[in-house]
Amino acid sequence: MGKATTPTDRQARRHNPLQDDILATGPLKNKTKKKKGKKDDEEDGEHYIDASQSRNILRLGRELAEEDDAQKKPATQAKVDLFAIESRYGAEALDDDRQYDDEDAWGDEEEEEVEEVELDPEDLETYRKFFPDNEDEPSAMLRDAGWGSKGRDEDMGGGGTNLTELILEKIAEHEAAEARREAGLPDEHYELPPKVIEAYTKIGQILSRYKSGPLPKPFKILPTIPHWEDIIEVTEPHKWTPNAAFQATRIFSAASPATCQKFMENVILDKVRDDIREHKKLNVHLFNALKKSLYKPRAFFIGFLFPLLMSGCTVREAHIVSAVLARVSVPVLHSAAALKGITEIAAQQASQGTEGGGAANIFIKTLLEKKYALPYQVIDSLVFHFLRFRSVDPASIKEGQAVSGDMVRSLPVVFHQSLLSFAQRYRNDISEDQREALLDLLLSHGHPAIAPEIRRELLAGRGRGVPVEPQGPGFDGDDTMLVDA
Repeated sequence: MGKATTPTDRQARRHNPLQDDILATGPLKNKTKKKKGKKDDEEDGEHYIDASQSRNILRLGRELAEEDDAQKKPATQAKVDLFAIESRYGAEALDDDRQYDDEDAWGDEEEEEVEEVELDPEDLETYRKFFPDNEDEPSAMLRDAGWGSKGRDEDMGGGGTNLTELILEKIAEHEAAEARREAGLPDEHYELPPKVIEAYTKIGQILSRYKSGPLPKPFKILPTIPHWEDIIEVTEPHKWTPNAAFQATRIFSAASPATCQKFMENVILDKVRDDIREHKKLNVHLFNALKKSLYKPRAFFIGFLFPLLMSGCTVREAHIVSAVLARVSVPVLHSAAALKGITEIAAQQASQGTEGGGAANIFIKTLLEKKYALPYQVIDSLVFHFLRFRSVDPASIKEGQAVSGDMVRSLPVVFHQSLLSFAQRYRNDISEDQREALLDLLLSHGHPAIAPEIRRELLAGRGRGVPVEPQGPGFDGDDTMLVDA
């Protein structure tokens, strides 16, 4: 029988579980680092340095020693105190009696003689081709940048520039350009860049066949660009479609009144007249463009209506444009100024014998039917407008004819219609002398069907400044309560 094994032997031969061996000695072993405190470091005793660290320490030591020797070689044999003044400023700084052997060396740099060398003219010319004279000097750089060379530095012998004179010169140039622009004169020194011409030429081609959709962005910013009048001519406005003209009017109506006025006078006026002349009526998009432009009333009247009248407005054009005025609400002050301007244009044309066949009366009638409370100055201008025919001899007037100045012209029915509208709405705002003058006008130039109605309205007026008389209760047909005094 074999030898009996004791529990101690069995425990010695017994192996550990596989999991413990792997975690303890295998690749998955987890070692927890023990955090050593300050006391642990002190109790560790001596520390040992490996060979690589020792080699690095020795190498650094040799390098420091070599640098130390290199610094000590030029130094003097005298020992210098690091905290002494001589070490910081030099021992020579405190020696006032020391004489320098090279005293003449001070300031000799400026007195050195420069040797003059004669250059070959061909070599000099070649040098200047690649290195122009004075190209690095500040004064030359300023001259190249256009800052000039005259100024306050001339008194000091320099070639500087006077900033004050330069600013005043630039301001004067800007004011002159603004004055020319306001006067409608072109800028002689301005030319459109080729890229701008190319871009807006393509935009003009788009506008010549535009129907709907967004416009090109360069065209939308056109009212804000300087010299937009020259740029818009590049797009050839006479080739625009009515749809494009309406969209352009929307853009310019949102700009300043002066810009909108120039646009209406230069672009829309010609397109409207051409369309009426060609089709005997106005395209709906151009009609809407005129309505949209009335959101800037001053620009509409000064930029469109007055030039239309002064250039010889026909009755057809006057009826179409007055339809626009009738459909849009116009502020009272703008309407009053427009009425006064129309009467002045009509008087000027009458004195020249070129009155536009009643076109002014059509606009007057349309604005009077808006029933505004007009200032007395405008009412007086309207009265003088109607009284221009009063001094004509009725015996020399044929049936349906009237004389204006030395020319025999037809007195249109719209003249009597506008006088009737004036009498109906402003009979209480005219003076008694003006009322009598208008009644005399009806006797010599009255229309057989309209004159009686005008006379009735004028006689019903109370006169300027006369208060309205209070009216008593109306009679209802029952006289039982009436008591004779």
